[in-house]
Amino acid sequence: MDKNLKSYVKTYSNWYDKDKLGKLITDIDSAHWQQHEFYNAAGNTTGTRSGDKELDVAYSQSELKPYVMQRIWDGFHRYLSDLNFSWYAGWQGFSDVRFNRYKETRVMAEHCDHITSLFQGERKGIPTMTSLSLLNDEFEGGELVMFGDEVIPFKAGDIMIFPSNFLYGDLK
Repeated sequence: MDKNLKSYVKTYSNWYDKDKLGKLITDIDSAHWQQHEFYNAAGNTTGTRSGDKELDVAYSQSELKPYVMQRIWDGFHRYLSDLNFSWYAGWQGFSDVRFNRYKETRVMAEHCDHITSLFQGERKGIPTMTSLSLLNDEFEGGELVMFGDEVIPFKAGDIMIFPSNFLYGDLK
């Protein structure tokens, strides 16, 4: 087992068909966008951590959603295959895809993806892996920062996967 935390951040290039990403962008333009909020399990409350600077989020019903969900599923399988942990058999699925939209000056507060509120229904538990993708890269800024100050590069069409726990908790 590799003890270097950076070894568990994997990016797979050109994971998505760029033409499909263009159509997906068009589809989600009309989605119901709302300001992102963090859940605080200790107080059973939700709220922003960046005030009115917090990004917007949406869940889309695009006709391309099955394609996106399948590619995420395939990405998780490849990730686990690459890690080759014979003892890790606990992954059983994932939550619905959420889209993040960053307008100029918008941010996502420092956090880790330990999102208990995702599992309030039939499934119980916490996320064990996070998947991120860029639908386009026609913007300035928006870097993914981990491990204090390291910018993790990835581009439109890529998928990035890493553990969802406090060891990766300085996402910005």
